[in-house]
Amino acid sequence: MDLARVRPDCPWWMLHEHEIQGHLWNEVSNQQVWITYGKFSNSTLLLDFGFSLPYNSHDEVQIQIKVPDHDPLLEVKLEVLQSHCLPRARDVNGFKSSNDSFTIKEVRSARGRGKGLPQSLRAFARVLCCTSPQELCDLATEAAQNDGRLARRPFRNSCQEILAHQILLSHIIQLTKEYSASIELLEPVTSPSICKRLAFRKQMARDLLIGELRILKSASAWLENYCATLA
Repeated sequence: MDLARVRPDCPWWMLHEHEIQGHLWNEVSNQQVWITYGKFSNSTLLLDFGFSLPYNSHDEVQIQIKVPDHDPLLEVKLEVLQSHCLPRARDVNGFKSSNDSFTIKEVRSARGRGKGLPQSLRAFARVLCCTSPQELCDLATEAAQNDGRLARRPFRNSCQEILAHQILLSHIIQLTKEYSASIELLEPVTSPSICKRLAFRKQMARDLLIGELRILKSASAWLENYCATLA
C-alpha cells in the first residue's frame, strides 16, 4: 500500500450507502487498484486518507456544549452530571471544565423520533434548563427509580421541555451560521487563479463543511418541529 496513492482525477463514491470504495494509483504498475475504506465520515477520510466525498451518508458533527460559567447552579449541575456517568472534561491546563462533547448524525426526518440526536445531548439540555436544586434532585431521583440514566424522559411541564430543546436549537443555529460563513470564505474551486492541487484541497474542505452543515440543518429542523409540536 505504500506504493499506492490518491489521485485527484480518480473517482470516489458510495456503494449501497454502507462502505466507501474508490481507486488508488499503483506507482509500480501505473494502474488503478480498488480499496474498501468502510464506514467513515468525511472528517476521518480527509485526515486519515486524504480524500473526501461530495455526499457522505456517514458524516457526523461533534459539538461542544457547556453549563454557562454564570449559572448559579454551575457546581451542582456538574456534580449531578458527573455522578450519572458524564465525567467532567478537562481543559488544556488540566482543570475541570463544564464542556461536554456530543456527536450528531443526520436526522433523516424532521417529524420522526429524532434519531441522530443523542439522547445524552437532550438529557444534558434538560439539566441546563433546571433553575433550582429541587429540579435537579427530582431528575436524579427519577433516574434512580428507572434505569439510572439522567433526564432521559421528557419533562412533564411542556414549557420546560420546550425550553430545554430551544437551548439546543439556539446552539445549533449559531453553529450553522459559522459553518455557512466558513463556506463562503472559501474561494470557488472553479476560479482560474487556483492551481489544480489547491483546488483539490479546497474541494475537500468544502465537502467536509457542506456535509457537516447538512447534519446541523437536519438537527435544527427536527428541534424546531419538536418544539412546535409541544407548543
